[in-house]
Order: sequence, then C-alpha cells, then structure tokens
Amino acid sequence: MPEISVHINGRKYPITCEEGEEEHIIRLGRHIDKRVKDLVQNVGQIGEAHLLAMTSLVMADELSEANDRARIAGDEAVNAVAEGVVERLDRAAVAIKGVASQLESDQIGLGAASPRE
Repeated sequence: MPEISVHINGRKYPITCEEGEEEHIIRLGRHIDKRVKDLVQNVGQIGEAHLLAMTSLVMADELSEANDRARIAGDEAVNAVAEGVVERLDRAAVAIKGVASQLESDQIGLGAASPRE
C-alpha cells in the first residue's frame, strides 16, 4: 500500500492508502488544510487538536446539512413522480369509464335490436 503525506496547518501527516487513491487523498488533505487555515484566521492558533476538532465539527455539520437537502430533494422528486402517476391513473380511469359506458350502450342497443321469441 502506498504511503503519502498530507500537510495540514504546517504539519506533515503520513497516510497509507489504497493503490490509485493517492491523488484523491492529497486533494482531501488540501481541502482540510484550507479549512483549518480559514479557521485560524478567525480564532488564531488555538492548538492543533482543537483546530482539527473544530474543523471536523464544521465539516460534519456541512455534510449533515447537505444530506438533509439531498433527502428533501429526493422526497420532492418522489412526490412529483407520484403526482404524475396519479394524474395518469385518473385519466386512465376516465377513459375506462367512457369505454365501459360505450360498451353498456352498445349492449343495450344490441339487446333492443335482437329479435325476441
């Protein structure tokens, strides 16, 4: 397994990853480093563990909000599809009633036209 290094807040962290994941892990490390640096701009150098914990909480909150938005969007999409299906079923029911009425009329007409014995 390859070992790479990510740099976060000026510190080097060796990371072991699967073959082919190196660039992805490096990009993630850069993203975390940027987030830590943004936090340092707001609160200063308050200690590595504290900065990483705060950054993790901020990112977890963003992920939670994104998951909530995705769930809501999924629910809305399902509701839209369901409404479309209901509309099509309503139209089909009207058409079926029309055909049934026509068949009843035809059957009544045939009964009246047939000779009685």
